[in-house]
Amino acid sequence: AQSVLALPYVPQAFDLVMMDPPYGTGAGNVALDKLGRLGWIGPATLVSVETSKSESVDVDGFEQLIQRDYGKARVTLLRRVADA
Repeated sequence: AQSVLALPYVPQAFDLVMMDPPYGTGAGNVALDKLGRLGWIGPATLVSVETSKSESVDVDGFEQLIQRDYGKARVTLLRRVADA
């Protein structure tokens, strides 16, 4: 576990990325954008982002597949839009 700001570029995207950024900060949107630019997320990558129920995950180039609330948490499953 480390900050997304310290991650390097990778030559091949991962199949699954799971993120649990600090609640109430909007850090999930920042991390999703950064990981996309660093090659971690490709068109086939499933991305799970846990936030508080009051937050939403909204980053250009990503589509929301499903969203579920569990207690105080919201889990959003996303995938990169193929032409993004």
